[in-house]
Amino acid sequence: MEFVQLSDAQRQSFNEDGFLVVRNALDPEKVQRVTEASDRLAGPFLTKPEVRGRPEYNHLDLRPGLLREEALLELVTHSTVSLVVQLMTPNIHLHSTALIYKRPETPDAPAFRRGWHRDIRIPRDLGHQSLPLVGIKICYCLTDFTESNCGMTLMARTSHLKNEPLAIPRDEVDPPDVEVCDVRLNAGDALLFENRIFHTAAPNRSNRVSKVLIYGYAYRWMRTEVYLEVPDQELLKKTDDPIAHQLLGGYRDVDTQPWALQEWAKRHGVQPAPVPWTIEI
Repeated sequence: MEFVQLSDAQRQSFNEDGFLVVRNALDPEKVQRVTEASDRLAGPFLTKPEVRGRPEYNHLDLRPGLLREEALLELVTHSTVSLVVQLMTPNIHLHSTALIYKRPETPDAPAFRRGWHRDIRIPRDLGHQSLPLVGIKICYCLTDFTESNCGMTLMARTSHLKNEPLAIPRDEVDPPDVEVCDVRLNAGDALLFENRIFHTAAPNRSNRVSKVLIYGYAYRWMRTEVYLEVPDQELLKKTDDPIAHQLLGGYRDVDTQPWALQEWAKRHGVQPAPVPWTIEI
């Protein structure tokens, strides 16, 4: 995996905001190749007739089967993942995948699936206080998002630090006490966001289909989404890359050291300091 150094400014931005924009994560040739692969998977959605007045029928959220496409399998170890390793630790694996396409909506259509939430659902068990960072998602843009309400997920800046639910006034859709960010992005840019930040789907009121790919990474002791639960031996055989082997679930025992990324981190000088069980006093 190609190494990209996380800058101090990037770390600060991520820690303060709960998300980070990485410009030109994918070059134009990569965007084209990944989009062609994604369009093949989305073929039935792209060719079916539009259902007027039913935005839920004009929204694709495809999760299993993405890694069957070679171009999408290659993204598992893309250089942007090196930023995730530095923001978390080498002890991570691929936790989820998603291909999200949205057809244009009419300007006066109600917002579809406006639902502010935190990922991985751990607040359901632990509550909102003192939540840990356990996962980071990378959203790769396959289309431009240069206007408001053109399909990009909305981020509630700094909400990853909240110790309580979002307060939303009755008959309104957004919280008034945090900055709601409709981030401006170009095809090839990536948006990294962590599990604690409140975010929501947003409408696409542009004149084109919006397209993104999302890869979620989490600590290896976090159970993956069901379609990634059992390591796919066919996928593991497709690569002799030890880092891909780790990220695809090749280390089944969570007590096994994450040797591949651990050695990679040491090689690039970004191995985190060890956390001892005891200290001498």
